[in-house]
Amino acid sequence: MNKKQIINQFTRAVITEEERKNKVTTQQITSTLITTALNLAFVNESCKSTGQVSKSQVIYRKLNGKSKEEIKECFRLNTIRFLKFLKILSRNRKFIISFDTTKEAFYGDFSKAEDKVYLHPGEEAKESKYYYEYLTSAITSNNTEKYILDGIIVPRGYYVEDYVYEMTKFIIEHLPTEVALFDRGFGTWGVIYRLKKLKVYFLIFWKKQGDWYQSDFDDMEDGEVKRIHKKGVYKRYQLPIRPKGRGMFKIWII
Repeated sequence: MNKKQIINQFTRAVITEEERKNKVTTQQITSTLITTALNLAFVNESCKSTGQVSKSQVIYRKLNGKSKEEIKECFRLNTIRFLKFLKILSRNRKFIISFDTTKEAFYGDFSKAEDKVYLHPGEEAKESKYYYEYLTSAITSNNTEKYILDGIIVPRGYYVEDYVYEMTKFIIEHLPTEVALFDRGFGTWGVIYRLKKLKVYFLIFWKKQGDWYQSDFDDMEDGEVKRIHKKGVYKRYQLPIRPKGRGMFKIWII
């Protein structure tokens, strides 16, 4: 099952064709979304390049009446079908999954926006004072194609550990997972606490904040790898983060 088939199934599940003259068909929408996915472009740009749909608002209007949970359910059902097919081909080998955040600048009038809860303050691009933020998880592989397994737009003031937990739980239920990878933007004790609850192996690139590791670095040779133990507290619930039988959490700084 390739990207085109996945997008086609998702489009047909989430969009219902209307009986009207000069209607936009699901095939036209699918063609536009496939172009968007394969070229990593904006939907509006793909509308112009394919000529299948006049503008992106036409596609968005097709989603009117669909709740966020309904769209999410359609997406996940397609992901499950894909993973079943993938497990057969891979003979149940374990996969590496990676998490990432994407920010998209908002150029509109904030006072008139209907989705203010999803607008984060910050200059993500020139002449933009707000941005949308998306959290995605994907299969990490050596080929050029990237398969997104789950994704969600996150609101202001969100707890990243809640979304990471929920998305990871969904993935490991349907895909044999070797390890989950995270960049420095996920380096929080909350993420560690929730991942340990799932008993999944994970690797987080930790931010170099403070000087607690500096004395160890001073004694290291070029290219040397060292294991450093550090104890942390999950401040949201004031919970100590420590593995069974040990008083401190392990952090590898490379």
